[in-house]
Amino acid sequence: MIKLMFPAFVCVKEFLDKDSEQYPNMTREYFKILKDEMDNMRKLDPTGRNVSNSGGWQSNDGIESNPIFVKAYRTIKRVVANELVPALGLEKNSFNVTMHNSWGNMNFNGNFNKPHLHNGCFYSGVMYIRADGDEGNLVFVDTNHKVAGVFPPNPMMKESEIYSPRTGDLYLFPSGLMHMVEPNLTNKTRYSISFNLEVNGGKRRETIQNEHLEYEVNDKGDCF
Repeated sequence: MIKLMFPAFVCVKEFLDKDSEQYPNMTREYFKILKDEMDNMRKLDPTGRNVSNSGGWQSNDGIESNPIFVKAYRTIKRVVANELVPALGLEKNSFNVTMHNSWGNMNFNGNFNKPHLHNGCFYSGVMYIRADGDEGNLVFVDTNHKVAGVFPPNPMMKESEIYSPRTGDLYLFPSGLMHMVEPNLTNKTRYSISFNLEVNGGKRRETIQNEHLEYEVNDKGDCF
């Protein structure tokens, strides 16, 4: 038997690709409207702020209150309520999802985000408003203690997980999961919104398939 201990549950949605039928309100036209609104926000506040970003532009908190972004955040909360939290073992409609804070990001040529965590919340996330996948990868880093040895690199024991985000992609991850954004080596501007959220209350689901994340191993080494 193989048991997964302390895994990080990351939820990935592709609103303009494989998840478009499930979320038809998240259209390419809507993401263009969000991008244009971020341009307007930057005109009003060209300096922005600096937190984990090295260069680029980051808005102050409060973007979730912007009327143009309301539909986006309602959809994000729907994903959290209907998919992420039930997968963590709570019954649907037994808890409340609240947005803690949210902000917008623009990464220009050479800009990146240093490795960082999101303290003071349950889950965090990022949704890409305009991205082609080549403006710098999103990298999640495993910070569990490692033991040096001679065991060769293998696909089941990784030190990082890498994504090349595109417009409409959403990533939800534990706030304590270390992550970073690689430098944008193109002349394009990548737009995204980031956020932290809380889940309050909740009732445990009575039946959870494979609650203990235990798997048997066949003669080929595959877990099932």
